Amino acid sequence: MKKRFIGLLLILAVMAGLPIIVSRSKLHINAKNSVKTSISSQNKPVVNAAAYHFRKHYDEKTLKALILILNSNYKAKKLNKHDSIDKNDFIKKYKNGKNYYSKIENTVKELDGEYITYKNKPVYIPLFKVSKGNTDFSKKYPYLDAAACPWDKIKKDFKSSGKEVGISVNTLDKLCAQGLSYKEAVGYFLKAE
Repeated sequence: MKKRFIGLLLILAVMAGLPIIVSRSKLHINAKNSVKTSISSQNKPVVNAAAYHFRKHYDEKTLKALILILNSNYKAKKLNKHDSIDKNDFIKKYKNGKNYYSKIENTVKELDGEYITYKNKPVYIPLFKVSKGNTDFSKKYPYLDAAACPWDKIKKDFKSSGKEVGISVNTLDKLCAQGLSYKEAVGYFLKAE
């Protein structure tokens, strides 16, 4: 019992210090200044992927962070088509599905043209719901860094798996909830220059 209590205190201490650690990262975003009034066919895959990953407790910053990553994956031509849900199925899934879907569409329009680059090329960033408590480094993705994800270990549906390279959406959400901007939250998982 005493060891568990000490372990929990250590996790809470690490979580409190994460926003300070995050400031070390730089995020490379290619953004064009344009205003779209409707969802283009090019944006539809990003909307459907964002709908797939969406949870109704996500705040605006978490949704923006998620869409920034999905824009990058789409631009890199590696958006996972299996991680997608169409509008009708999404609306059936949630009580206020039309409102949530509209919110996703508007955020995709707002961030149209924003994506993450490495060496001036858009990059693919793997996403997973929850990590084993940290993400790992891989030479396959030199722009991603190993990152602590202490919130993942205390999540109700936590399941430890093997090596996880990419971004834990649960930790991304917690970073945004602690006051980081969507760019800072994504930057937490990227290599500092």
